[in-house]
Amino acid sequence: MGIELKNVSKTFGRKKALDNVSLKIDDGEFVCFLGPSDAGKSVLLRVMAGLETLDEGRVYYDGEDVTDLTVRKRNIAMVYQDFINYPNLTVYENIASPLRVAKKYSKREIDKKVHEVAELLNINKILKQNPEEISGGQRQRTAIARAMVKGAKYIFLDEPLANLDYKLREEFRTQLKETFSNREGAFVYATADPIDAMALSSHTGYLYEGRLLQYGDIQEVYNYPRYSMVGKYFSNPTMNLIEGKLNRNDKTIDISGELKINVADVMDKLKKEDYIVGIRPKDIGFHEGENKVPIVGELSLSEIVGSETELHIDYQGNNIIVLEPEIVHYDYGTKIKIFVDTTRLFIFDKDDKTLVTKTGGD
Repeated sequence: MGIELKNVSKTFGRKKALDNVSLKIDDGEFVCFLGPSDAGKSVLLRVMAGLETLDEGRVYYDGEDVTDLTVRKRNIAMVYQDFINYPNLTVYENIASPLRVAKKYSKREIDKKVHEVAELLNINKILKQNPEEISGGQRQRTAIARAMVKGAKYIFLDEPLANLDYKLREEFRTQLKETFSNREGAFVYATADPIDAMALSSHTGYLYEGRLLQYGDIQEVYNYPRYSMVGKYFSNPTMNLIEGKLNRNDKTIDISGELKINVADVMDKLKKEDYIVGIRPKDIGFHEGENKVPIVGELSLSEIVGSETELHIDYQGNNIIVLEPEIVHYDYGTKIKIFVDTTRLFIFDKDDKTLVTKTGGD
């Protein structure tokens, strides 16, 4: 079964935090909700968990209407961005605390459950320490262990990695995915980081100003972003979006300068004149090849990210981001020739920003 929302809306004052949201989350899924700050991600999780009342709509768990059920009567757990642990208790006692509050477990049962979840999250060696004596990653694992120990079917995680550094985030994603693979129910995760969504989720949704613009299988959303802002956000680095004009005679979309995109195979789908072309940074590089169009721009920014290099190139007033899968160095202001793979582009309607078609087929 799973969680279902039907036409859910929530308003704070004049602000629409959630606007007619409907979705289904099946058991066994790890779902990430992605979007910028103030998009409604946290409110959505709180509504699902029963921590916020609704203005409109209904919430169902396993087909049962739980809209009016208090959070204490739902089989859920919540983990927040901040490492919420009891500072005066050891890691062991932090994890055990919800079991003690429940007053239905023996000392032996509590000990067994604490050690099981601690081992699963690789914190079994720090159970005797206090939160201030352990790392940020270990504190967050302790918070998640406390959420998991009572056996909640649905676990909601509100940007749990936001306060961790890059390396810890990377390690924790792996740990979290392994943890989820050993559980029933579902994990529901809110994040502003597309890497979290791409690394962790089976399904994902993109929220903007309280509206769920797209929701579905992770590959479907990645390969067929319904709107240009979904494509831009669901890309790391962010997708390049450049305006272009259809040339019906040449069967190309022309972007300022020498960049002309062959759209002969999709002409039947192009009814207007003006479009936005989406180009993922990984589909631009320094090596020529078939269906790759060369353009020349000026380097404005270069940043090494791990073993890759992210370059920002000014092309005819457009900032084009290139992701090179190795470390390269150029001086700022250098004229650089790059090659755009024209078989891997997204064409969005300029007016309503919806996806019209893609080049190169599937």
